[in-house]
Amino acid sequence: MPPDNVALACLGDYMKKGSKLWFPFLSFHLQRTHLNTFFKSAMWGIHKNSQSAGQNDMCEVCRKKKKYEENGVKHPYCSRSCARAHATQSVIVPRCATRGCRGTAVPAYGGFCTEAHAGDAVRRGQAPGCAQCKTLIACVGPLCPGCDKVNRTGPRLREIDATSTTFKSFVSQFGDEWKGNRPIPSIERIIEVVLPWSVTSHFNAYRTALDATAYLRDLRTYYADQCMCDMGVYDLKFCEWDSCGICKVLKSSFRQLAFGAQYDSGRYGNGIYTCLNPALADEHATSSSTSPYRAMVACDVSIASESSSDQINDGFRVFVTKVEAILPRYVILYK
Repeated sequence: MPPDNVALACLGDYMKKGSKLWFPFLSFHLQRTHLNTFFKSAMWGIHKNSQSAGQNDMCEVCRKKKKYEENGVKHPYCSRSCARAHATQSVIVPRCATRGCRGTAVPAYGGFCTEAHAGDAVRRGQAPGCAQCKTLIACVGPLCPGCDKVNRTGPRLREIDATSTTFKSFVSQFGDEWKGNRPIPSIERIIEVVLPWSVTSHFNAYRTALDATAYLRDLRTYYADQCMCDMGVYDLKFCEWDSCGICKVLKSSFRQLAFGAQYDSGRYGNGIYTCLNPALADEHATSSSTSPYRAMVACDVSIASESSSDQINDGFRVFVTKVEAILPRYVILYK
C-alpha cells in the first residue's frame, strides 16, 4: 500500500478509538501533503517559465535560431535574411488582372498594369468601360481617370492630327456639304471639344428619351459667330472675352452665347439655330483681325423626324429650344 494510504488508514483507526493523538498526526500529515504540492507546483512553474522564455528568445521568422542581440537590444529576428523575408511577406504586391501577366496592378488602370491591358479587358467585356469615352476602364465611378478629370475641370480642346483618318474623313464630309457661291475653303486645323460627362450624359439621356417616343434623327450641323480671340494661332485655350461667341458656346455647351445671351432670335422664335450647310454658317462667321483663320463649330444634334414647336428641321437650318439636344463637337479653323 502506498505511504499516503497507510497514513490515512492509521488515521481512521485513531479516530475510531477516540484517541486524542489523531490531531497531531493529522497536522503532520497535512503539512507533509501541502509541502509536496507546493514544491511540485513551484517546480512546474519554473519549468513552464523557462520553456516560455526559451520560445520568446527564438527568431520570429524561422523559429530555429535565437534573436540577435546588440548593445543590450534584442531584435525580433536572428539575421538580416530573416528580417528581409518578413518585410517581403508583409508587403503584398497586387498583380495585373490580365491572365498570365506578372505586371504590377495600377489603380488608375482599374487593377491592370497598363492602359493597353485595361482597354483590352473593356473590349472583351471583362471590365466595365468608361461611360464617356467607352474605351478605357471605369475606375472612378462610371468614368475613367481622364474623363473624370475633364468632368471636374470643364471642357478642354484637343487637336486632331492632320494625317489621321478622322481628319481626312471630316474634310471630305465638309466639302460634300458645302453648297454656296464661294469655293470650298481649306481646312487648316480641326480641334476636338472634349466635354465633361455631366454634359454628354444629359445629351444621351435626352436622346434615349426621344428615341423611345419618336423616330430619331442624328444630324451634323454647323454654327458660327464672331470669334474675338486667336484660337489655334498660339495655343488651344478658351478666351475670357464676353463678346467671343465661339468660346462662349464651347465652354457652356450652348448654355450661353455671345454677351451671355441664352438664345438667338429668328424665324422660329427663341432658341439655338445651326445650319446643315456649312456655307450658310460661314455667313455668320467673323474673326479677330490678328487671326489668319475663320472659325466654325461642328455640332451633333438629335431631333425627332417630325418637326414640333421645340425642334424644327427646314432642310437648311435646324432649330432647337433645349440645350440637351445639341453638343459642340469640333472647332474648324479654315481659310
